Amino acid sequence: MDTPPGTAEASDGGGGPMDAGGPAPILDQPFDRDSLYALRATLEAHATHAGLPHGRATDLVLIVHELATNAVFHSSGTGRVRIWRSAGSLRCEVSDAGGPAPAGRDAAAWPVRHGHGLWLARYLTDRFTIASGTDGTVATADFVLPAPDHPSAGTLDRRDSYAVLALEGALDERAAAEIARVVRGLVSDTSAPRLVVDLSGVAFWDSTGITALISAQQRLDQTPGGMMALSGLTPKLAHRLDGLSPTPFTVADTRAQAAGRFPARPDAD
Repeated sequence: MDTPPGTAEASDGGGGPMDAGGPAPILDQPFDRDSLYALRATLEAHATHAGLPHGRATDLVLIVHELATNAVFHSSGTGRVRIWRSAGSLRCEVSDAGGPAPAGRDAAAWPVRHGHGLWLARYLTDRFTIASGTDGTVATADFVLPAPDHPSAGTLDRRDSYAVLALEGALDERAAAEIARVVRGLVSDTSAPRLVVDLSGVAFWDSTGITALISAQQRLDQTPGGMMALSGLTPKLAHRLDGLSPTPFTVADTRAQAAGRFPARPDAD
């Protein structure tokens, strides 16, 4: 199996099923093969109503739908989705009605394939666990709710031989558009464009923002003399980018260190 780094059961600590005496779920819905499509609309409505921004709600829909699809096609054919709002996050639990995993088999009884299901869940959630027991397989995925004020903002500073784009707030759809705009401008009017993206001010993210960073790196890598470096990443964000990007990012702690990763220009002598 093409498994991401880390344990088979979890990508981050703190997950797992909710306690029986905890809050009531905001969604408790059974599903089968015929109801998977309708489940997507239900998930989106509950995620946005609970406070997830559009981009992150889309991530939740994608992950939970993938997990439910695994339960349908690789287990008993039926399952249940439950969502709780608790401690500043949404916890999604997807369970099937299958039996326990055979002895010696990975606790994640559902298959892991690059770009699908469990693989995505381990990188696009804030916490993820999966385990099999006497009642079947249960996967839990947590999505942290943003602070009330988390607008995205970007500031571009052009230097002599490179540019710095400092992002603050949310690495989301708005930030993605700013990243794309800056890269287009550098490629069109700069010889050997070089860009430092400072992420030290980012407090929230979604898959759209991560995709924008990956696309920006690919665009600059394909441009003669072009290069991008990232600074100020948290360890968790660095781990996600490592797992999701087809090529490694150049990273550093500070803007100055990131700029120092750029090779000297041939005409600098």
